[in-house]
Amino acid sequence: MSRISEEDIQEIRKRADIADIIQRYIPLVKKGKNFAAVCPFHDDHDPSLSINVDKQIFKCFVCGEGGNVFNFVKSYEKISFSESIIKVANYVNYSLTTNYTSDLPQIAPEHQRLHKLLKETINYTQYLLTTQDTIDAKNYLTKRGILESQIKKFEIGLNLDKLQTTQFLQAKGFTLQECVSANVTRLTDNGPSDVFYNRILFPIHDALGNPVGFSARTLNPNESSKYINSSETPVYVKGKLLYNYHRALSTCKKQKQIILVEGVTDVLAFDRADVFNVVATLGTACTSDQIRLIQQASTNVLLCYDGDEAGLNAAYKIGKLLNTFHLNVEVVINNTGLDPDEISQKKSLEALRALVQVKQGFTDFVFSYLLKKFDMNNYSQKKEFAKLMMSEITNIKDEFDQNNLLLRLSETTGFESDQLKLLSVKLAYDASKPNIISTQAVSSNSIRQWADFEILGMMLKSLQAAIEFKDKLGFLPNPQHNTCALLILDYYRKNETIEVADFINTIEDPAMLRLMTDLSANEIYYKDYNEVSLNDAMIQVKISLLDEKMNQIKQLIKNELELNEHQRYLKSMSQLREERQALRKEIKGA
Repeated sequence: MSRISEEDIQEIRKRADIADIIQRYIPLVKKGKNFAAVCPFHDDHDPSLSINVDKQIFKCFVCGEGGNVFNFVKSYEKISFSESIIKVANYVNYSLTTNYTSDLPQIAPEHQRLHKLLKETINYTQYLLTTQDTIDAKNYLTKRGILESQIKKFEIGLNLDKLQTTQFLQAKGFTLQECVSANVTRLTDNGPSDVFYNRILFPIHDALGNPVGFSARTLNPNESSKYINSSETPVYVKGKLLYNYHRALSTCKKQKQIILVEGVTDVLAFDRADVFNVVATLGTACTSDQIRLIQQASTNVLLCYDGDEAGLNAAYKIGKLLNTFHLNVEVVINNTGLDPDEISQKKSLEALRALVQVKQGFTDFVFSYLLKKFDMNNYSQKKEFAKLMMSEITNIKDEFDQNNLLLRLSETTGFESDQLKLLSVKLAYDASKPNIISTQAVSSNSIRQWADFEILGMMLKSLQAAIEFKDKLGFLPNPQHNTCALLILDYYRKNETIEVADFINTIEDPAMLRLMTDLSANEIYYKDYNEVSLNDAMIQVKISLLDEKMNQIKQLIKNELELNEHQRYLKSMSQLREERQALRKEIKGA
């Protein structure tokens, strides 16, 4: 297959604004003309990812990840560089000059087979729901208010017999092992058996709409487990899925909000109420992988869990986690004690629609939630409540909101505001400051490494600097830095200037990519060519080499017993000192 042309790559990169593309994946915060974000490549809680609009690069000053728009998509989606180019081309509606469909992400053949098996299962169980012996299932669905149109839309099915789905799939050419691998069949002492029998099946899909598993509701009133979900399989990983995500995604983006609920029937209830930006976590837990899906849908999250104690606990735990990803979290005020599905049945669809309009900010929710758990007449409990609330208050960005909540806490506890501030060890945004340069090869107190960066930074910005380096120095002692210099010189053979975002495309080595983004992201080094500064930096490199030689000779002198050799080493040291002194006199900068 032919390689994507350099012309195509550069044109796609120029059309793709890096902030616009990254914003498809994670929320960004405007910082002057640039942007910041919580880094998705390490366990980040404060925005340490910087997006430079002028240079069209991103850089995390904590974990070191960086590059151009293609590098971000490649790392985030864990795909190849070619795949990232094609993905970005699609985002900017750029038609490649050649068809590179074979470069697109390919689903593993065994996964394709499981998706096909699960699709056949969906089709078959949907058919079974239309047969005459399904009166119990129909009654259940009718009782829950599930419409005929929803049965089709959500592909709801039925399986009554212990073996009929397995037998059907085998008749369609699937092996027993494939049925087991998809968790449609299980092996027992009495032979194979359907995993979901005497149950109504609600198919679960991945973010792309591929069927991956089921949530199944029993028809047996005596069954202890009303709902069971698929066990983990090669295609079904619960912590990476959100029910109804593939249907809700476009609506979430249009409405700039995503609503989180607990279960399948809650989603269906909202669907009947014409609220379509709803997904289910299929439980009261939420993972970082699920939150990344949420981030792609919207930065505004509305939690709508059950109105009982368990639902409140879930909203608190999930909201805390969402907050660490710097999402705007609100919580529905549900004082009914009912879940959304029950509200739609026992009250009305209008009541359910109205429910999501009555909401509060997450910090206000936390205040009310925690207040119920502490006795304000008990000093120790009151102090503990104040500590917990101060940890929330310090995370509020808006100073007015922060002071307002601090006043509310003071009035509730009777503690003075100054006393409350003492309980807080630190404000969230003073927690950590990023290192200027995170590349492992760089030591902050190394003059030579500083000089290397000065040289390389100016070479990136100026052809003249590159020519001066080649003519007057020609190499850098650090192997990685020297390779970087050679790459820059090689790039100038074909180009008069360097656009960093384009130059990065030529770098395959991750360590080199990190070094290059360190350089270009930092104005200390990435600056216009200055002849004096460049010459001073090159002189510092030469001086550092002399220092190394002098240190080596010092060691030889320590170990040398012969008088003649001693004198020879001392003479060499004297010559090196003179050379060093002469070089220092050539330094013109401050």
